Amino acid sequence: MENTQELIEKNDAVLRQTYDQQFQIWLDHIVFTWRWWIGVIVILICIGVWIWLRKKGYSDRLFYVGFFVAFTATFLDSIGEYFGIWGQQYEVFPAFAYLPWDAFMLPTIIMLLLLFKPHIHPSLKALLLGAFTSFIGLPLMTWLDIYEPTNWRFIYSLPIQVVIYLLAHFFSRRKHFDLL
Repeated sequence: MENTQELIEKNDAVLRQTYDQQFQIWLDHIVFTWRWWIGVIVILICIGVWIWLRKKGYSDRLFYVGFFVAFTATFLDSIGEYFGIWGQQYEVFPAFAYLPWDAFMLPTIIMLLLLFKPHIHPSLKALLLGAFTSFIGLPLMTWLDIYEPTNWRFIYSLPIQVVIYLLAHFFSRRKHFDLL
């Protein structure tokens, strides 16, 4: 019977081989394809929109919120991919979840929603964001063959997007970020 260390080493070797194959597929079949360019363009547009529309007095706080959203979305996407709930192809950079969406588009949309029309109730904005991303964004990414839900329905994303927005709203209104 193998000990734990031997099992870990065997698993690491299999993972390393899989990652090497995945990187080669990315180099040979993904980078510079039209779907890959969509991701690059989304990243550039989000950066441009944010630079153009941001209000300098609120940039720090919103940037922290954007980082929270990017981290949360990437974390959840990684869990979903790890468990085979969905898959994403045509990554801009290999070994990341779908970066244009997780780290750029979703944070930019949320930061802009927080920045503009602050009198609109956050729950309404959260529901609109959740509906837009769940019933327009994800189906569009599926149609473009960038996102493939295997054991996931679009409606499952609605409450997750709502919670992410509401947490982002809460953090954007904090005056202090003390842990204790």
